Amino acid sequence: MAGTFTLIWHDADIARRALADVVSDPDERLSYFEDIVQLLERFGVTVVLR
Repeated sequence: MAGTFTLIWHDADIARRALADVVSDPDERLSYFEDIVQLLERFGVTVVLR
């Protein structure tokens, strides 16, 4: 896929904790953080969590 890139997400654990209680899809029970990471990956972005 043209235009793909790698996102290096520094301090991802801070974002994960901050968004842990925010649920974007109650049926899937994904936190907002997890949903964002999956969305990025679906569009061809390589996400590196640090």
